[in-house]
Amino acid sequence: MRWWILGAIVSLIAVAHAESQPRQPGVNGVPIRVRSGGNELVVEREAPVAYARLDQLVVDIARPAEPGAAPIRIVRSAPQQMIDYVLCVTRDGTLVVGARTETFDPGERRYVFTKGEIVRSYRPLDAPEGWLWLVEVVVSRELRVTLELRALGPWPVDGVTVTTGHVP
Repeated sequence: MRWWILGAIVSLIAVAHAESQPRQPGVNGVPIRVRSGGNELVVEREAPVAYARLDQLVVDIARPAEPGAAPIRIVRSAPQQMIDYVLCVTRDGTLVVGARTETFDPGERRYVFTKGEIVRSYRPLDAPEGWLWLVEVVVSRELRVTLELRALGPWPVDGVTVTTGHVP
């Protein structure tokens, strides 16, 4: 009987200790959120890189995406739009950012696919830990956010870690 009571006490102490620990940023899928001027930027801290070839990206962004969150999303208040950014890393380390724009249609009372396009490409910075890119995102007229994206492994890259480097 004593062993059972001792086991229960040790379990309660372990749970209390775990709950008292501070949570690290990015743990448990908590996204980066930045709001400014009625707009919101939402970024996954561990973002998938969906494409390893440019031709795949070009074909895929030309059509509406499946419902769900993109690794980087801006929700604009005027015009009322959602811009989902998707990532491609080519063999030479170039990060290519594609965008799917959906605009709110008041008649249909939902967002409808407006366009898909390649918006930027970035050469990797020299970093001893692997490929690193600095990506500037305009949240509003008043705010630009610089995201630091770091490859999780060699090519083909299947994901990047994202941190906010600078918020001017």
